[in-house]
Amino acid sequence: MKKVLYRCCFILGVIILNIQFINAQRVALKTNLIDWATLSPNMALEVRLNPKFSLDMSATANPFLFKVADIKATHFRFQPELRYWFNRPMARHFMGIGLLGGFYNMRFGSHIYEGDILAAGLTYGYVLVLSRHWNMEATVGVGAGKLRAFDYREGEDKPAAPNLHKWAPVPVRLGLSFSYIFK
Repeated sequence: MKKVLYRCCFILGVIILNIQFINAQRVALKTNLIDWATLSPNMALEVRLNPKFSLDMSATANPFLFKVADIKATHFRFQPELRYWFNRPMARHFMGIGLLGGFYNMRFGSHIYEGDILAAGLTYGYVLVLSRHWNMEATVGVGAGKLRAFDYREGEDKPAAPNLHKWAPVPVRLGLSFSYIFK
């Protein structure tokens, strides 16, 4: 599944970059401060598709094992989102339909979860234009996610197959981002 996700990300990125250069549309490069607060390096690329729609693609990874309140976690996630702008792309209010795909390894005390998630949901955001090239964006989104994981305790053998399968409400977006717009 990891190989498929990586290939899809790469192919989608190449297609978007080629569309951008052919049509000379607007592109923004972004980073989410909330992810940085959890020591998760991240980067997003947003491409204007037409006067009302844009496509945002973000990737976040935390390969570092951090511990907060007896919780340890590492993760990788990819989040494409199609956005509808009420005013113009990359300014003011927008609504979006977002997807989330990711892998995680979490430890709560001696309880371990290793698995993946696929989710979809709706997002809302507001972009404040700071200057010709700089914007600040606040985004929140909720949806439903399919969780699949190995669920076991430290000291036990890891199950041969994932033993936790469930649907759950999940936050598909939470961000406070700064973006640089290439014009």
